Amino acid sequence: MNRNGQEPTLGRFPVHHDARGALGVAEFAGLPFQPRRMFWIFEVAEGETRANHGHRQCEQVVFVQQGSVTGFTLDADHARFDFALSPGQWVYVPVRHWLQINTFAPGSLVGVLASHPFDADEYIDSPDDLND
Repeated sequence: MNRNGQEPTLGRFPVHHDARGALGVAEFAGLPFQPRRMFWIFEVAEGETRANHGHRQCEQVVFVQQGSVTGFTLDADHARFDFALSPGQWVYVPVRHWLQINTFAPGSLVGVLASHPFDADEYIDSPDDLND
């Protein structure tokens, strides 16, 4: 939990399947914040991790569009929240939580919805600095 009383949570976007394939839908009204930016992560080499930082102002929803991933968050007290995501599933990452995505199945595509535009100055580069 961060000093605002927020904790990571899991959720799911609807995924519809038929003979043509699958369609995932994100309704932003059900998210913990209004997204202002989206980016995606793909072609991650085996054994590599992504994220490895926290944010002072930016909240995120990390979701899987294809494949699967595992990861964790840490709060300022180093309480760990582990997650495993497959298509349609998401994890909410509040401010002042360290995020590491540490296992990507081959061919995984991960989307991230962010509450703020990119700002490198608001990154937290060590889990020991989550309260700074």
